[in-house]
Amino acid sequence: MPELPEVQTVTSALNSTIKNLVVKRIEIKRKNLRFNIPSNMKTVLPGRKVVKVYRRAKYGIINFDNGYSIIFHLGMSGSIVIQNQLDFVLGKHDHIIFEFFDKNKIISCIYRDPRRFGFFLFYKNSSNKFKNYFNKVGQEPLSSKFSIDKFYKLINSKNTSIKSALLDQRVLAGLGNIYACESLFLSSIRPTRKCKNLSYNETKNLYINIVKVLTKAIDEGGTSLKDHKNISGEIGYFQNFLSVYDKKGKKCANKNCNMLIKKIIQNGRSSFFCQKCQK
Repeated sequence: MPELPEVQTVTSALNSTIKNLVVKRIEIKRKNLRFNIPSNMKTVLPGRKVVKVYRRAKYGIINFDNGYSIIFHLGMSGSIVIQNQLDFVLGKHDHIIFEFFDKNKIISCIYRDPRRFGFFLFYKNSSNKFKNYFNKVGQEPLSSKFSIDKFYKLINSKNTSIKSALLDQRVLAGLGNIYACESLFLSSIRPTRKCKNLSYNETKNLYINIVKVLTKAIDEGGTSLKDHKNISGEIGYFQNFLSVYDKKGKKCANKNCNMLIKKIIQNGRSSFFCQKCQK
């Protein structure tokens, strides 16, 4: 499932491509994704301009100039692809096509999803559903509002393992399994450690490494272990920099360590770590 860096890669590229463009038409090829696609998008959005595209947690948001917005989630295998050619052939898993006027040409924005676990929601910005949609979502880890002291206060109050806390979207928005494992490894913290037992300095180091890992992953276009591609259909490259995630049985990345990476299951999720380097 796409995490913060993958969604940021998609939304940043979409914002650069379709911001200020006017919707020509919307075609819905298959309505039943995780939730049914709102059919009123087809009548409300043509003729309207895209104001901006941005990310919140693991979601993308598209604002339009008529006070409406789309909230989308890519699910397990979803991707958004830009097509500049007029004679392209739609694939079996292409479910929504947005067409935009771009000067003297048409740009098509295609939502592709083999597993159909993604979704598109459509709200008026003034509605309570839109205003309250992210009420229970935590701090953005790359926001200037995300401080070491706030992070320590959040973590120190939890009676769970640090890995479980990092995956709790009410604590940190957008952080998923890959980047939690990598951040804990760089911080020498075992995923099973209790939050309340972490010192201030350990929490500070973890904070620094979360920001470091996420920033690097965004720079590399995200992690493409399975389905992730950007809007040009290209993969990301952060998988080439992974130290522990999906590395069960492989030698620890630290030069002075000969231990093999261990895999355990925590609350139904896989955790990867080094028993020697992470305490």
